[in-house]
Amino acid sequence: MSEVPQSTARIWARAVANAIDIVLVPTFALFLMLVTGALESAVAYADGFPYIRVFFLGVASYLILNGWLLWHRGQTLGKYFLRLKVVNFQTQQKADLWKLIFLRALFFGLPHAALIGFWYLVLLDWVFLIGKDRRCLHDYVAGTQIQPAD
Repeated sequence: MSEVPQSTARIWARAVANAIDIVLVPTFALFLMLVTGALESAVAYADGFPYIRVFFLGVASYLILNGWLLWHRGQTLGKYFLRLKVVNFQTQQKADLWKLIFLRALFFGLPHAALIGFWYLVLLDWVFLIGKDRRCLHDYVAGTQIQPAD
């Protein structure tokens, strides 16, 4: 069996941190929808389900909850609670903010897509954890790795 680098986060810790984010972000997005009234009226549904509006409220909630931590510490709330951080795979330093938001965060929606029938996308993303570097597909795309925080 290949040896996992000691600086790599354990799979269970990543899963728990991800589960925390999967609960907090949509909950906060729902709160934003209720507070702003974005989805309370029948007009919001007049032309079908407002996917674009929901998408932007989801992005806003992700950035409100995680933006400061991502910028300053390379963490989401889930990673903060589990004492994990996202680093650049090559330099082992904090990953660039644009990579955290525009590359890694694109994959955040995969677990939510699983709720509407795209469960295989989550499996595809996470199956890469079996490898020696313990990195998900989104880590390879963004050039990142999860490590224990200092």
